[in-house]
Amino acid sequence: MEQPNDVTKENNDNTSESNETAINIPPTNNTTTTTTTTTTTNTNINTNTNTNTDDSKTTTNEENEDDSSYEYIQGQRICIIIDSDESTNRALNKALETFDKEKDELYLLSVTSSLDYLNDEKNDAKLTLYKYEHYFDSIGIEYTPIQVESISITSKIISELEENEIDLAYVGAQALTNVSNPDNIIFSAFSFIKQVFLGTIVSGLKSASEKKDCKWKLEIVN
Repeated sequence: MEQPNDVTKENNDNTSESNETAINIPPTNNTTTTTTTTTTTNTNINTNTNTNTDDSKTTTNEENEDDSSYEYIQGQRICIIIDSDESTNRALNKALETFDKEKDELYLLSVTSSLDYLNDEKNDAKLTLYKYEHYFDSIGIEYTPIQVESISITSKIISELEENEIDLAYVGAQALTNVSNPDNIIFSAFSFIKQVFLGTIVSGLKSASEKKDCKWKLEIVN
């Protein structure tokens, strides 16, 4: 009777030892595998986070550079009021004395009367503007041509100077005083009467430039 009991105890002890061995090994392997997986996952998250941060910084810098280069102008916006008389040529030469083509912007403004039904003034203005455009093309200076018409030439010139944010305008002293075709009796008579009562266009521009709230300057060249 004693032998079976001893054998049973020994079997129980062996079973206990084998069970302890079977329990202890797997947890150790599982723990190691879980730790490795977690570390790898964290590494991937950090990499993605850094990449996104760098991309956002790059985009912000590009936007700032584009905004500043588009809005900022180092020099001045210069406008030459175009007419076919000789004083306009002298005004052009005066403007070029201080013009910096690397920093300044140039505008060529031609304004005619909408009451010119025979189109004499308009045709003459087109030819004159083309002449100046060809000249600036030949010397490599960029410009913005503006050709408009209005009942009031003086008011239209002032409006264009303000809308284009002109800093300095040049005009010949005798510009915009003579009609292109003296045979156009009706238009010639109207222009003469208007100058008698309202003064010349140049004098009107001078008065406007002397106002306190005026943002542009006018230089009249004889």
